[in-house]
Amino acid sequence: MALAASAAFAQDPAEPLAWRDLPGPVDLVCPFRGEIDYEPGEIECGFITVPENRSDPDSRLIRIHFVRIAATGDPDAGDDLDAEKAANAAAGADKEIRDDPVIYLTGGPGVGVGPYVARLREHELVKYRDLYILEQRGIGASGDFCPHFSDTNRAALWTESLYEAEVETGERMRACFRAAAAAGIDLSGYNTIENARDVRALREALGLEQWNVWGISYGSHLGQMLLREDPEGVRAIVLDAIVPNDLGDLMRIGRWANLVLENIVSTCDGASACDDLEARFDAALERAKADPVIVETDQLELFPEGKVRFGGEILAFAPFVMMYEQDEHPAIPAVMDTLITAVETRDMTVFDLLAAGGAGGVTAGVPMSEGMANAIRCNDGYYAAAARVAASDLEENPRFRDLVFTPEGAAYQAQVCEEEGLGPRNREAYALVVSGLPALIVNGGWDPVTPPAMALVIAPGFSNGRYIEVPYAGHGPTRSMSACAGGVLTAFFDNPDPAGLDASCLEQGVERPDYLDLFETRAIRTAGIMAADEPKTLAGPGAWAGASLLVLLVAFFAYPLSWLGRAIDRTPAHDRVVQAFGARWFAWFAALSGLGFAALMGWAGYQASEISKFALLAGLAPLAAMASWLSVVAGLLGLLAIVQVWRARSAGPGLRIGTLAGATLTGVAALSLAAFAFAWDLAPL
Repeated sequence: MALAASAAFAQDPAEPLAWRDLPGPVDLVCPFRGEIDYEPGEIECGFITVPENRSDPDSRLIRIHFVRIAATGDPDAGDDLDAEKAANAAAGADKEIRDDPVIYLTGGPGVGVGPYVARLREHELVKYRDLYILEQRGIGASGDFCPHFSDTNRAALWTESLYEAEVETGERMRACFRAAAAAGIDLSGYNTIENARDVRALREALGLEQWNVWGISYGSHLGQMLLREDPEGVRAIVLDAIVPNDLGDLMRIGRWANLVLENIVSTCDGASACDDLEARFDAALERAKADPVIVETDQLELFPEGKVRFGGEILAFAPFVMMYEQDEHPAIPAVMDTLITAVETRDMTVFDLLAAGGAGGVTAGVPMSEGMANAIRCNDGYYAAAARVAASDLEENPRFRDLVFTPEGAAYQAQVCEEEGLGPRNREAYALVVSGLPALIVNGGWDPVTPPAMALVIAPGFSNGRYIEVPYAGHGPTRSMSACAGGVLTAFFDNPDPAGLDASCLEQGVERPDYLDLFETRAIRTAGIMAADEPKTLAGPGAWAGASLLVLLVAFFAYPLSWLGRAIDRTPAHDRVVQAFGARWFAWFAALSGLGFAALMGWAGYQASEISKFALLAGLAPLAAMASWLSVVAGLLGLLAIVQVWRARSAGPGLRIGTLAGATLTGVAALSLAAFAFAWDLAPL
């Protein structure tokens, strides 16, 4: 099998004998097999054996999990080709699979490999090259040593201040580190230098002299370190969403959060949510800080105190995390407006829904190994860097004071690292990289957490490199812009000439966001709360809407079939139609309007969910505004159908009972659906 191509390792005479002739790659049933659907040979997994701490000759050995996504060789694989994709894919040449694979360096640090496999298997790059992904040491199947980091002693998570919350996080770090050390884990080996050496070990174990490197976010940090540890093994490198090797100003979170707000406000026009957005945001932020919302909850397993606090952090968090993906940008002002209004009016449906969802943060739903992440942040100096800049960062950006971090809390967490023996490693190894290897340095223009300023720090060190800023793109555009980036990366790896590369589609970037006026409704929030608290309570509203729509659906088909049947029977006109004063037509159009309302509302909900999960917090896609009027039209037509059919009944005999019952039932169903729309905040009035 391809995974076991070779077990040959480069032998360093200085290596302890126990580390020589380590086992080659071992096949493994992929840990995510039940979550990701694939055919044999499309995706393969394995592990290699490496020293935990190469600076200790007596280090124990650990297993590192890796994944191979096989090149498809199919020009129609992944997304459907469009004109832009075809043009960029053409730069990648013929349809043959190349023999120089790509190693993808994951982010976080600490994120499991599953989400990357699910997303990258559809990337255009995989048409032409095998893609390897290393699940870094201490993550998931590579030995997660604190899998229950946030799941124990949940009562301690309720604190009275941000500083106390930071101290609690610090103490969880301490408990994790001590438990890991007691289990024989050498935490000093969990750093980016050892991670880079693991990447080299995987290359050697696979029998590859060189490969192409692609790293995003923390993966860009790892990529820079790989150039120090294994330059001879790198053929060409693409770094995206840059974390400088020396970290620099990366940890000035207040500065970057403020930049997110500036980007939104400076481009916000055309949508009603843009009106006075910054002033309203600042006022709501101060109010939320001073008077946080407390939500009572019966999710005692998650919140033993029986309550959840929402302060100003939710206002800052939403636009920041939505900025990661450019597809979400159009909904940011609408979501901000909803949150601001919720603070202003104490709209508890917003906060109840957030609490019902577990009040998850940016990593909610993402497999995160917190033990490894915190060990890396300690050993690499992330916590020390945060402590160093915290005070000046907040002085520069006072609107975010007491929201995400405090100088005292940052110092406390850095102190925990030192006290547990995980202080920052020698900074010489973390100097900015100088390299002549072919390199693309890419950054999204609107990347919230690793903004372009970070890329500009490292770019001068790459003498054979090229910096590409992608206008309006979020975090990691070489991953998210598959149609464009796949062709660019393929062409670059085919011919590693940064200066001669056609990267025009990246340089053009994405369009400036066209901010949306979402259809404001509480319906989604109310349904979400009911589903989380007691799913059975949705049966009533579901039956109400479902029964109404079922009758309208039957009527929609029954009336045309009835007319068709009479036409086929060639019944004389005077026998075929008893004067019903248009009741049949009113009933049919009522059915059409009601079904149109339901279909368009459903589509608007789908469109909003495709934009962002946060968009549903604010409402539905703009199409819902038109759809809402169809509920009113359906109700009015239904009422007319009832009035007219009973008017015909009163006018004299001859009206068939079926006509009377059908028009009446259809009219009642249309009125019922209209009432449902008003009751569930889906009507326009």
